[in-house]
Amino acid sequence: TAYVVINSKDSTSSAFPMIFFSGGPGGNTINPGLINFLLDQPMRGERDIILFDQRGIGYSSALPDMSFDSFNIMAKDANEEEELAMMTEMVLEYKKKCAEQNISPEYYNTIHNAKDVGMLFKHLGYEKYNLMGGSYGTRLARVVQDMFPEFIYSSILDSPAPLSGDFLLNRLDSYSLALSRIFDYCDSSSNCKSQYPHLKDDYYNAISTLQIKPLKASMNDSLDVYINAQDGIYLLRRLLYQANAREKAPELIHAFINGSGEVINEVLNFEYQLTGGLNLTMLLSVEKYENFNPSNTPQVIDEEYKKHPLIPAKLGFFDAFYQAGKDWHTNNLPIAERRFQNSDLPTLIFVNQFDPVTPPKYGYLFKEKLSNCTLLVLDEGGHGGGN
Repeated sequence: TAYVVINSKDSTSSAFPMIFFSGGPGGNTINPGLINFLLDQPMRGERDIILFDQRGIGYSSALPDMSFDSFNIMAKDANEEEELAMMTEMVLEYKKKCAEQNISPEYYNTIHNAKDVGMLFKHLGYEKYNLMGGSYGTRLARVVQDMFPEFIYSSILDSPAPLSGDFLLNRLDSYSLALSRIFDYCDSSSNCKSQYPHLKDDYYNAISTLQIKPLKASMNDSLDVYINAQDGIYLLRRLLYQANAREKAPELIHAFINGSGEVINEVLNFEYQLTGGLNLTMLLSVEKYENFNPSNTPQVIDEEYKKHPLIPAKLGFFDAFYQAGKDWHTNNLPIAERRFQNSDLPTLIFVNQFDPVTPPKYGYLFKEKLSNCTLLVLDEGGHGGGN
């Protein structure tokens, strides 16, 4: 496991260090941008900050990364069936790459990640650690909290990601909830209501428009991207990651209808940047182990979509990725073991009201197992810190 220790400004301080758990799964941590950002953060005043790349990511024996190949599939002018076929072919190609490199993806998961962290704790030699995790990093931090409580002083969890649940179906739920809250917000906001008096109807119109005629956009004047109906839903969901989602979501919906708008380039660039910081092969390895449900056949999934009228087409990327990834490896964490243990360690959780990935109910789910926990539900947009 590769790691970096950013030393405290106060060399005499006895405060326990903060160790950071990145999200994704698949998000790298040891990068100049994050390190330079942390150099000036107040928390560094009296405590060391520890960054590490989880196994399979960045400097810790990175897996061959399918991220940009996946982005290129999304960029093509493909319907749902064609996208699934291309995604299946891509997953098989990377399965072969892993086999050629003697890599066993079934050993890249949260349980093994947590064991790595336990060894890192012993190697570094601090008496106690403060944990700080974001998104998937909260799942990993909670498992570490359960496995190595003797090393933990406190835990801060931003945007809690459960160990239980399902990779695709949870996203259908959370996207529907976040989008409905955007619509409710617009109805209750005089400024939004006056500008977009029929936003929900406009949304359905936008997806229907993309179904009939995909929108062609150009990224950086070099890469053509075709936005089909499923891509439109995917990109709107991605835009909801941003703190200004309440203002930008109506703008993107209308850009889809009009066939142009600067916000389209903004969300595509945002997606491309996220792609560059995420090892999708690691994400699939982790989620296949602990967040895929083998009983979710295509028929079951179709029935689930019927429960979500706000998703009139398949959820772009995630639906195809889920179905194509079911044969990625054969290791599955038993459903009964997909839960955290009771803990009395001091824990702070915060989550945004409009988060399209980890809605507030996940915070309450985490809190059930934490007897010494404070949960803050922030009236903010975005996934992560918000404003």
